[in-house]
Amino acid sequence: MLSACSSSPYGPATSKVHLVKPGETFYSIARRYEVDLETLSRFNPKVVPHRLKAGTELQIPVEGADIQSPSIQYTVQKGDTLSSIADHFAVPLGSLKQSNPGIDHDRLYPGQKLIIGVAPRRAATGYIWPISNPRLINGFGEENWGLQKGVNLQAQPGQTVFASKEGTVSFAGEMRSLGKVVIIQHPGDQQTVYASCEALVVKAGDTVQKRQPIATVGFNTLVNRAALHFQFRDRGAPLPPENYLPIIE
Repeated sequence: MLSACSSSPYGPATSKVHLVKPGETFYSIARRYEVDLETLSRFNPKVVPHRLKAGTELQIPVEGADIQSPSIQYTVQKGDTLSSIADHFAVPLGSLKQSNPGIDHDRLYPGQKLIIGVAPRRAATGYIWPISNPRLINGFGEENWGLQKGVNLQAQPGQTVFASKEGTVSFAGEMRSLGKVVIIQHPGDQQTVYASCEALVVKAGDTVQKRQPIATVGFNTLVNRAALHFQFRDRGAPLPPENYLPIIE
């Protein structure tokens, strides 16, 4: 099954799985395994530490692992595709294929083992929340892990939406299920997405500054009320904005 994985650029897997038990926290687990929080979050890029739930599988770096080029051994589940696995672990699809050269990428089956290289998480410095006094209605993955790729922020109809950081508008228009959307490309191949807008005041190609008005809040069909749907992406992979933006009190 993994006969060709010895030629993977990442080598053997450098993590083991911990099944979160009731009462455990991201921080207590890090202490238990003597792993710093930054490294633990790097092995679990889509976990929101303060919303850790019992039953979650955490990847734990093994003692002596080379954390400069870490990897995870993942067991394929029913319904998995290579694309969904790449999205889950926030790794490029091409890298996932490269680290599993002996796998038939179009025919995964439950129980199959994959080696997944975990790239260093890029620091998202200098970002702000896109509305004043942000309040979470629900967070990343809270409602439906596979579909909820951002957060929904409480807002008033017509409230101003600001650019979270300077960048270039790569898209401004309608998207199915998300309504009117603005996507801003930032340095370091990071993007922010502002959806469920009422009116857009920027267009594709515009250069924007941090805190510049870009839209107003409209009706959010994801929560059936006025609210902003906001996503943070690194190299195209959606990640929990709560892990990268200022803490919401």
